[in-house]
Amino acid sequence: MADASESFGEMANAPLIEELYASYCRDPGSVEPTWRAFFDGWELGGKVKLKAAKADGAEAATSGSLEYDAVRVCRMIEAFRTYGHLLAQDNPLAAKEIPDVPELTLSYLGFSPEEWDRNLPTCGFLPEGEVPLSQLYEALKNTYCGRIGVEFAGLGAPAAWLQKKIEPYFPISVSVELQRQILIDLYRAELFEVFIHTKYVGQKRFSLEGAETLIPMLERLVDIASDQGVSQTLLGMAHRGRLNVLANVLGKSYALIFHEFEDHYSPDTGEGSGDVKYHKGFFAEVPTPSGHTMGVTLAANPSHLESVDPIVLGMARAMQMSGKNPSQVLPVLIHGDASVAGQGVVYESMQLSGLHGYGTGGTLHIVVNNQIGFTTLPKDSRSTRYCTDIGKAFGAPVFHVNAENPEECVYAIELAFQLRQTFGCDVFLDLMCYRKYGHNEGDEPTFTQPLEYQMIKAKKSILALYREKLQSEGILTAEELDAIEKRFQEEFKKASADAQAPTSELLAPEHKENRTFPEPNTGVPAEDLQRLAGELANIPTSFEAHPKVRRGLLDRVAALQKDKNELAIDWATGETLAYATLLENGVHVRISGQDVRRGTFSHRHAMLVDQKREGKYFPLSHLSKAKALFDIYNSPLSEFAVLGFEYGYSLVYRNALIIWEAQFGDFANTAQVIVDQYLSGSEQKWGATSGLTLFLPHGYEGQGPEHSSARMERFLQMAADDNMRIVDPTTPAQLFHVLRRQALYAVKKPLILFTPKALLRHPLVHSSLRELEEGSFQPVLGDPLAGEHPRKLLFCSGKVYYDLFAEREKRGLQKEIAILRIEQLYPFPADALKKLLQEYSALSVSFPVCQWVQEEPGNMGAYQFVRTEIGAILETMHAPALSYAGRAPSASTAAGSYALHKKQYAAFIQAALEK
Repeated sequence: MADASESFGEMANAPLIEELYASYCRDPGSVEPTWRAFFDGWELGGKVKLKAAKADGAEAATSGSLEYDAVRVCRMIEAFRTYGHLLAQDNPLAAKEIPDVPELTLSYLGFSPEEWDRNLPTCGFLPEGEVPLSQLYEALKNTYCGRIGVEFAGLGAPAAWLQKKIEPYFPISVSVELQRQILIDLYRAELFEVFIHTKYVGQKRFSLEGAETLIPMLERLVDIASDQGVSQTLLGMAHRGRLNVLANVLGKSYALIFHEFEDHYSPDTGEGSGDVKYHKGFFAEVPTPSGHTMGVTLAANPSHLESVDPIVLGMARAMQMSGKNPSQVLPVLIHGDASVAGQGVVYESMQLSGLHGYGTGGTLHIVVNNQIGFTTLPKDSRSTRYCTDIGKAFGAPVFHVNAENPEECVYAIELAFQLRQTFGCDVFLDLMCYRKYGHNEGDEPTFTQPLEYQMIKAKKSILALYREKLQSEGILTAEELDAIEKRFQEEFKKASADAQAPTSELLAPEHKENRTFPEPNTGVPAEDLQRLAGELANIPTSFEAHPKVRRGLLDRVAALQKDKNELAIDWATGETLAYATLLENGVHVRISGQDVRRGTFSHRHAMLVDQKREGKYFPLSHLSKAKALFDIYNSPLSEFAVLGFEYGYSLVYRNALIIWEAQFGDFANTAQVIVDQYLSGSEQKWGATSGLTLFLPHGYEGQGPEHSSARMERFLQMAADDNMRIVDPTTPAQLFHVLRRQALYAVKKPLILFTPKALLRHPLVHSSLRELEEGSFQPVLGDPLAGEHPRKLLFCSGKVYYDLFAEREKRGLQKEIAILRIEQLYPFPADALKKLLQEYSALSVSFPVCQWVQEEPGNMGAYQFVRTEIGAILETMHAPALSYAGRAPSASTAAGSYALHKKQYAAFIQAALEK
């Protein structure tokens, strides 16, 4: 084995030191503070002979020299900054002594045992210029291997800032007043859990026991954040500790929480079907000790653990866009150790942190590290050393803290908050703890972790440990401690008695949304539309727009100058004019998704690119009379997190049209959790209303299974209780009016909009200026070209109408066959359709044959939904039953072969139009 000096010579990386010194010579501020202290303190500018700084070929520093010692010390300091966390005393379940870390041993660092008492330079780490190696080594261990482990190596400015805060010795100053507050918070946290455990035996609550320190951490965070100008804190968390956070951080009444445990509890106060208690959200104005008030929101979250992450980020962004500075809105995500390491949406959400359209100025991540996922050990659930290692991919500092050391945990969250406020970065706190019971209170953890739970059973609670500490320090007497405990026990008993009251008596009165608002007027005067088209085409002369794009903008202007009744307005023009008019109405418009600025099918061009300088120009952001912002962002290649983000944004920014566009409609598959758990049921479960609009390109053009179907059937299956609007528009005017209706209607509902691909430039897909000026959205469109006595009524929605229309014209069947379009599938327009059908009933001796036609397979699309709705209407009119023309049921959404696609198409068109 090589001796210490030889091994150090290999590790010292002389070229790196030469490069650092060269940088120092150019600009001392460009190098890391310790190296700057090293170069400054020892006047190495005149002493160290490095080839990068000298051209005379002199030899480098030799063993035993002052320069050599300083380089070794600097490397030792960096080693502790990088690896010290591996020796930190941060695990309350550590069963044995932590093994040595090779990178922190003296021999690895180039020191021999004989140097233990030798004076060495401190390179700025200690105030003394020189100390014995033993003193310096212990100072480094006390700083980086104590009760808080820190990971920040290589993070630039945040690392330098943090070093100044914690070096040397990681000083933690906690006032007596704060110690008392931590104790009271721990009392509340533990006694709350104990009371429920004994009063409501066997009921699930996902106890916080073993991690009660989370409560004083959050309480302290709210206090210091409020003092530093934060007005809104947004929390996202899963089940564990949720009830405790609701009660002891947000101040939800104990009586109401206990009431939800009672057998007679029923959500009969406007909550719809409601949800289990550990999924619900809450908002509170929380008073702080300094006299401020903090708005704290806990977002509702289903059992899809980390799905709430992007929703909280979207809510935070919306608050910031509503006039608050990013530093005034604080998103906090509370993860579980297994979920933060295992759920892909965590990565997707963090990827948004530095993006222009999605950033929130940094997020605090607190991991309640149970060191287990249900029954799965970390070694079986992740490939990384820490569950927080995802933070490293995004340059997030990480603090590892022991839940049994509340003061250190509270101080760590103070540092984390200051880092976020100073640098706008994400910060992780890994709260190492344990789970006193199993996954829930009905689970038996010793089935799978018997030894671990022997250790846990023998442990004193965090409250007991901290109580002993304060008593031993003379902060509080035993009598004072007993009085505090008795006071809380009496409070819980009283709340339990109050919990027997009806739910309505326990809830504060709330404003209930009026559901009788009339439909808004969506027509716009022709002169306003013409003016807006002209403004949108008025590109600065210095901007080199693509010739095709510039010509397209001018074509839009020309289309609006034609006769009001001429069908000249295409899909892109109708869409753009909807946005423009809403901006003038003071409605914020935000669109996001993959490649939405240009549009996947090159129809939108909401962003123009200078062909010479690649500058960007957004025509909708330059309207002279706009009263609101227009934002359009190309998203990362994500559906789950981005759709969740836009849903969260829509919950907060109410006077807005918020649109998420899928590149192809079926790509929404990967965001199905957001659709299933939030969009479709949030109002009924949690009373949360959203006006989010989904653009889902849908239509069969022979592009295969992954580029045809937006899975219309899934949305229709989820449609109930007036929970959303599902629309499949076929004209630019219908699109124009439905978008304006969505934005202007007072009652907020998600809008699922199936948008076309082939129809974007279809010669028949045009509307007139009069339709935009005087019309409104029509849920059903009749057939003015059909004869008075058709033998057949075809019902359809979407693109297939134009296929049927063209083939009917080709065969000369206009008088015999009428084609009716169901533009709004849900809520189903039964009254409008019945009124239209009555016309045919009055004109005909016998009612025409009725048939539903669709492109999708028979087990997909709208057929299974509309057959019931249309069938019920036909039955009341004594009309023939509804038959079907379309593709046969299939396991795949579409054919992969274009030849097969055409064959299937010809078959169902023939079935629809045959005699």
